[in-house]
Amino acid sequence: MDDTYLDVTAGYIDDCKITQIDYHSFLPYSTSALSNNDEVRIALHNTESYTLPCESYIYIEGTITKPTEITDEIRFINNGLAFLFSEMKYEINGNQIQKLVNPGISTTLKGYCSYNKTNISSHQNAAWDSDLKNVNKDFIDSGNFNGCINLKHLFGFCEDYKRILINCNQQLILNRASIDLNAIKQYKNNEVVADAPKLKDVKINITKILWRMPIVRVSDREKIRLLKVVNSQKPLTCAFRSWELCEYPFLPQNTSHSWKVKTSNKLEKPRYVIIGFQTDRKNSSGKAMSYFDHCKIKNLKVYLNSEVFPYEDFQNDFTKNKMATLYRAYAEFQKSYYGHDDVTPLLNRSEFKNHSPIIVVDMSRQNDNVKMSTVDLRIELEAYEAFPASTSAYCLILHDQIITYNPFNGEVRTL
Repeated sequence: MDDTYLDVTAGYIDDCKITQIDYHSFLPYSTSALSNNDEVRIALHNTESYTLPCESYIYIEGTITKPTEITDEIRFINNGLAFLFSEMKYEINGNQIQKLVNPGISTTLKGYCSYNKTNISSHQNAAWDSDLKNVNKDFIDSGNFNGCINLKHLFGFCEDYKRILINCNQQLILNRASIDLNAIKQYKNNEVVADAPKLKDVKINITKILWRMPIVRVSDREKIRLLKVVNSQKPLTCAFRSWELCEYPFLPQNTSHSWKVKTSNKLEKPRYVIIGFQTDRKNSSGKAMSYFDHCKIKNLKVYLNSEVFPYEDFQNDFTKNKMATLYRAYAEFQKSYYGHDDVTPLLNRSEFKNHSPIIVVDMSRQNDNVKMSTVDLRIELEAYEAFPASTSAYCLILHDQIITYNPFNGEVRTL
């Protein structure tokens, strides 16, 4: 420290490597095909630019038209903008990097675990709201709405890979949902109207969708360095955690069930699973798909081949308010997944029980030295009572993925 005080002849370092970051808007091929079941393709062909997809976002504008018989308020549910789509894909140089099935459910499960009380306000543009009773009260004004969905809240690639892309064509493919009933609900006196048969006649008309991408400009010294990277003709490695949603549409009405979720290769090992149950919520006018049901679940085990997680049983009993281990697993997610020390979960214990009792299983610590060609993921469910009719189970798998891309010839490979 003394040398620091006395070194009066020391120079300084000009650390302004990035000289400018501007957001550029990219339009779909067809600006009119934004209705239900339409496929919205937005391409970015500016290969000479340095792009930063981790900070890009989708901008949405639209209107809501309701029948004259409905005098009550229409609101988006929590994370409602994501429920306007049935599938999303992100491509680099024509190669699919990640596909998000059922973006509404996927990002809701992930959002409840990843967001906290401090940063939830920054997600209000995507129709997220921490006030579960007055959810999105002012998001729609005089039948008009607009919002933004950050790509890092849709794709694991954009959340984990925080570097620029060099010499890359990129494409975003958004498939509109067949109906918009799952994105909105009818409210009266700040309560969801349980019997709202006319809600299906409410029309959501998206008038504009843009993909806004940061274009990065760098200093001359950095241009030379990046040009050397391109001329080396060596592939660049991108490691990230991909998100994959698996759905069991109708659970058998039994007290126990074994669900064979999927088989993957050893390089796509699941590290976390987030599981939620919903009873009679899909296409329901009175129940929001942004909430989940506990279905009196007693215990849950996840099997990766012969390994079992967690080691000990959860032993929940929601009827007796016994859910401490389940809530702790939920509350510890950010500490394990992001490495955060001081964590305030988005849902307190009461909100967790009454609105979204989801199950988080941490499988991040595994013996990667064990030789295996495939990984079988299986879930054993046990409940105090038989699962109700029309109960769906959702399992969001967060697994490792590695891709390489060559900025010289554009070749993309998935390892």
